[in-house]
Amino acid sequence: MSVTPFADLSKLREARRSGSARPREDAMPEMDPLPEGRLTTKQFNRHLAHVLEEQTKHAITKYVGDVDPVEVLDLARRVANLRARYVATALAASGATAPPTKAEVEEMRFMRERIEELEHALSSVREAIANEVVRVKNVVAD
Repeated sequence: MSVTPFADLSKLREARRSGSARPREDAMPEMDPLPEGRLTTKQFNRHLAHVLEEQTKHAITKYVGDVDPVEVLDLARRVANLRARYVATALAASGATAPPTKAEVEEMRFMRERIEELEHALSSVREAIANEVVRVKNVVAD
């Protein structure tokens, strides 16, 4: 299986629907220049936070676009299913008379790492939605 490097996920979605269109790379917007003169650390950190927020909004718009609610719900379902499989595997391993095999322990570790990564991803998506950085179709801001 070959993987096409799509930097823009909204274009990836379009390409999957239509065939195999290649996305074009757009440059990030210009950053606000630093104010003239010396800055305090607080002033610089405020400026840095502003730049990060603006660049993140632009990048999210460019790479993700508007998200379908089903995409977020699918991610939540995937996390829930992995959690359930992990619990089932742990209970099955604990109920056996022999200690878990090395392969069983490695599988549980692999599942735990996937769960942690997907939980982190879901948390990041939820935070981006709450901060209105990611727009979800048919969902209006509070």
